Amino acid sequence: MRSSRVALNLLAGLLLVAGVGTTAYQAFFLGLPLSPSSDGELWTVEARIEFQAIAGRPILARLLIPTPRGSFSDLGESFVSRNYGVSIESGGRNREVVWSTRRAGGEQALYYRLVLGRRIGVAPDSLPPPDPVDPPELDGAEEVATRTLLDEIRSQSANIQTFTAETIHRLNDRDDESARVLSGRTPSASAIARAAVTVLRSARIPTDLVHALPLRNATRVEPEILVATHNGEQWSYYEPTTGRRIDPDDAFVWWEGDVEVLDVEGGKRPKVAFSVQAKPVAALALAGEIGQRRASPWMEYSLFSLPLQTQQLYQVLFVIPVGVAIIVLLRVFVGIETFGTFMPALIALAFRETKLLSGVILFGLLLLIGMAIRAALDHLKLLLVSRLSVMLTFVVLSMAGISVVSHRLGIESGLSVALFPMVILAMTIERMSITWEERGGGRAFLVAAGSLFAAALAHLAMSSPLVTHVVVTFPGTLLVLIALLLLAGSYRGYRLNELTRFRALAGRR
Repeated sequence: MRSSRVALNLLAGLLLVAGVGTTAYQAFFLGLPLSPSSDGELWTVEARIEFQAIAGRPILARLLIPTPRGSFSDLGESFVSRNYGVSIESGGRNREVVWSTRRAGGEQALYYRLVLGRRIGVAPDSLPPPDPVDPPELDGAEEVATRTLLDEIRSQSANIQTFTAETIHRLNDRDDESARVLSGRTPSASAIARAAVTVLRSARIPTDLVHALPLRNATRVEPEILVATHNGEQWSYYEPTTGRRIDPDDAFVWWEGDVEVLDVEGGKRPKVAFSVQAKPVAALALAGEIGQRRASPWMEYSLFSLPLQTQQLYQVLFVIPVGVAIIVLLRVFVGIETFGTFMPALIALAFRETKLLSGVILFGLLLLIGMAIRAALDHLKLLLVSRLSVMLTFVVLSMAGISVVSHRLGIESGLSVALFPMVILAMTIERMSITWEERGGGRAFLVAAGSLFAAALAHLAMSSPLVTHVVVTFPGTLLVLIALLLLAGSYRGYRLNELTRFRALAGRR
């Protein structure tokens, strides 16, 4: 007993020292910030190229890549590929990266990553000044339709900005015959944008098509096609379906012109997916400097070196131990009873999307429905495996029913019920039913309330930006957490709820 206690304390001490040491190294030597707050704006943009290699043929993959201009600055770009040669070509209006290899087989994945910052005090003009505009050569119906639109738009506009907006509005009017000739009867955003370029260039307005990437934190971002016009001083950007003017600070121009962003020779079914992630300025700026000047192996093998989609997955996974630790502390030191340890943690994870109040209501509603179904199944005397399978199916049907009814009533928060882990729900209902039979309904609802309370507290910690930043940026803090959990696991003293339980004995002394 004594030897196990010594071993436990020694292990906890080693984990504590390792966790504190690595965190201190990252914070004070590498300079990574302890707070998620940041004075600047910084994004990591990643393009993932996938295709199926054709056996026996050399591969040449070309991807158009941006040239940050104006208020955007390039803080470093990198190319991730195995057994491929990489070169950058700068001819024409766009830069492009070319991956090449003599032979490859199976599914291929290539990555281009750009760390993008914003320059302070610089105008957000993303494109260079335009060349002189020559009207496009048109004939037949297109020429007549363009002239008709131009005559009508000129009388309803005062400058290039209003001329552009009016042009786009007219091209979106399906009752206008000239608009249907130029953009089609059921046009897409790209078709309207191309028609707008034709009309505006016919009016000798410098116009171009650009493809911009919205700078928002997401694992998958679709480039938006925009109409760009120049008024003699700066470029302006417009959505082709609404005519709304876009702030250049809200979108980053990836490539220009009516061309495809990806071309693969020697491969089939090529596709490209973009992802964007905001990062702390100080952390990434210094990480980039360390990678170039010091070649720090710590940063090379950190989470920041993983693809963006994987990083964002670990941002969720790394906060789960924090929620579990809170539930363990509540059970060990406070004495709150819950249905297991991981059930409240997973429910807390679902609360990140459903929001706390609506999540508690939806979870309570599912428990009530499940208890009613479980009581009905109890009369059939089923085996445990069959009963759980039936319960799981009914839980899925109940979740779907709640989603449909809430949608019809206009309560959109009810749609998020699908985020609850259905297997955990089925097991919780089973555990609650057994508790009801063995210890009574009051005790069952008390344990359910304790589970919801623990899940709510865990949710508050797991959804905190500070907690997420600390555990992801400093993984050593999880070693500290393990050490504390080991010490908590050896606690054999009184719990807080036992102070009232043994109050009568204390009074007899």
